[in-house]
Amino acid sequence: MKKSDWQYLVDTLLFICMFGIAFIGILMAFFLAEGPTVRESEKYFLGLHRHQWGDIHLYLSLAFILLIILHLMLDWSWIKGKSQALFKKRWGTVISLFVLGSILLIFVFWIFTPKYPLIYENYGRGMGARSGSDLSPRDFINEAQGSVTITGNMTITEVENITGIPSYTFIRELGLPTDISPDETLGQLRKKFGFTLVEARDAITALLQQGQRETKGSSIQEEIPVPEEETLSTHQSLNEKNAAHEEEPKITRGRLAEDQSGILITGRMTLYEIGKQTGLSAREIANTLGLPQNISMDMSIGRLRRQYGFTMQDVRDAIAFLLDK
Repeated sequence: MKKSDWQYLVDTLLFICMFGIAFIGILMAFFLAEGPTVRESEKYFLGLHRHQWGDIHLYLSLAFILLIILHLMLDWSWIKGKSQALFKKRWGTVISLFVLGSILLIFVFWIFTPKYPLIYENYGRGMGARSGSDLSPRDFINEAQGSVTITGNMTITEVENITGIPSYTFIRELGLPTDISPDETLGQLRKKFGFTLVEARDAITALLQQGQRETKGSSIQEEIPVPEEETLSTHQSLNEKNAAHEEEPKITRGRLAEDQSGILITGRMTLYEIGKQTGLSAREIANTLGLPQNISMDMSIGRLRRQYGFTMQDVRDAIAFLLDK
């Protein structure tokens, strides 16, 4: 190939890399959600997670650097001649200053960028950059999405102090062992027992809303007297319902099952494994969850959850629904 052909090829590839880098940068900055306060489904575009788009952005940047070097090598004679004509004997110094200035530009951005990592601790749509320690129990629920803003650095004790939810209640709601320390961070517990921060927020939101309903219910009962006979019959009907409920299959929450008769569902299980354990069809479970027809039954629930945005509780509810049919 002639030198001009190489120049044409390199310039064409440079344009492609520049377009790809700019497109992915805009996509990640303005369209793909990020941070722990948003659903995982909002972090996907064309089937790829924002981290995967970030990898492509990195590869294009490396290719761009290589092509720039090739471009300079192919045009070095012209660059040298033009620099000598403009700057005479100082042309080498001028080029060196251009290179040094390009490197220093990175440090200029670094110097003027705020260095407060806590600002981004809760970064994402919804609560934004507000610190969990500054939230009141009322503010703890995101009014726009109904989700709870917490971070992996918070302990269960800190969650209790903010929300007023007892530690043992929160632990039980997440399906964690009762002997764990409430002073462990949610990040540490998440790695041990496989739940996500989104599930922790959902659990807190559900407990807070349940507390509000119980408060309203108790105030109504205090205002309206209930006859003794009616109270007795009500207790009997509740006992009958509880006895019938105990005979039904139990969907156990969390990684450990205190009741070995329950059905243990974890994010590492596949639809095929769940179907085998429950006696249900894996395809039927997928249809109940609203998953596409072409998904693999050997994909883990955790991976499918991150891609399609459902929760582990949705899986348990779907299985419970199918078992009750």
